Amino acid sequence: MMDGQYLFFIAALPPEPIREEITTIKRYIARRWGPRHALKSPPHLTLQPPFKWRVEGMDALRQCLCAFSACRRPFEVVLRDFGAFAPRVFFIKPEPSPPLMTLFEQLKGALEVDLGLRDKRNERPFHPHLTLAHRDMPPLVFDRVWADFRYRTYHRTFEVDGLALLRWSADRWVIAETFPFSRE
Repeated sequence: MMDGQYLFFIAALPPEPIREEITTIKRYIARRWGPRHALKSPPHLTLQPPFKWRVEGMDALRQCLCAFSACRRPFEVVLRDFGAFAPRVFFIKPEPSPPLMTLFEQLKGALEVDLGLRDKRNERPFHPHLTLAHRDMPPLVFDRVWADFRYRTYHRTFEVDGLALLRWSADRWVIAETFPFSRE
């Protein structure tokens, strides 16, 4: 916690077996080429980038996410192969998903209307991805990682069944709370 505020982000998490598999890929990249920063968070699809939130506003944040999630239904996301935002970000790509795009847009709207949380980063086009390496990957290392993975295949399907609120704690992101979608 910094000056009465926590640092959070909101994401969709794959189930534990897929998270373990993706973390294994992150570890391989770290061991072979050095980039370790992506290991500071569980595999996820970011829906709201990191934001500071005051401790006294936690009930309102929880209520907003709980009410939002209660009105949503689970949906499937297909992960297929690898992609990159050259020269620093390497990731697993989800296939285009109208339900995921809708979730992003509706969450952005709910955060703004219910909590006054407006984020200029959310005005850019939404490009969902599961990061494998980023910030600490120099361009030369990026070229080597991309050469290794460019033609590899990866295919998994999982159900997005809720939101996760992740909090920065002791030099890593931890799952602070989850908000399940309705099954009814």
